[in-house]
Amino acid sequence: MAKSQGFWIPMMDIFNLGVPGPCGNENDTYVGEKVIYKVNNLFNSGSIVALLRKIFMHNAIFPDTAYSFYGFAGFDGRTIQPVIIQPRIANAHPATKIMIDTYMAALGFEKTAEEGRFRNGQYEVWDIVPRNVLVDDEGDVFVVDAEIKHIE
Repeated sequence: MAKSQGFWIPMMDIFNLGVPGPCGNENDTYVGEKVIYKVNNLFNSGSIVALLRKIFMHNAIFPDTAYSFYGFAGFDGRTIQPVIIQPRIANAHPATKIMIDTYMAALGFEKTAEEGRFRNGQYEVWDIVPRNVLVDDEGDVFVVDAEIKHIE
């Protein structure tokens, strides 16, 4: 279906998305002019459905860095990896822990005993650490990667 609808990216063409950027446990990133492409291996999510749930929660909590679906990448007949995009935060650097704590409190989250983990009545969010939170030249804070679960 991805091929017939025009949103299949052969792995041999993946570098056409942008300049390779920082990689994490779950994503290889490619930096474009205005967006970051994240090729997701589903290691943390486990499934495309779980990844989509996480994306919906991220977009609800952090709309300034909302994800959009871009397509699928892979090797024919062997692998399929979802590709998502996110706005690129230009001229940014890692936020400090104090900036992160203040930002999350402003969003209505309480800090837990574990570093980088926050909760409110609806969500638990973790891995909110300087490598995943950026601040731009104007002092605006942006969460670009987080682990999130809905509290039952």
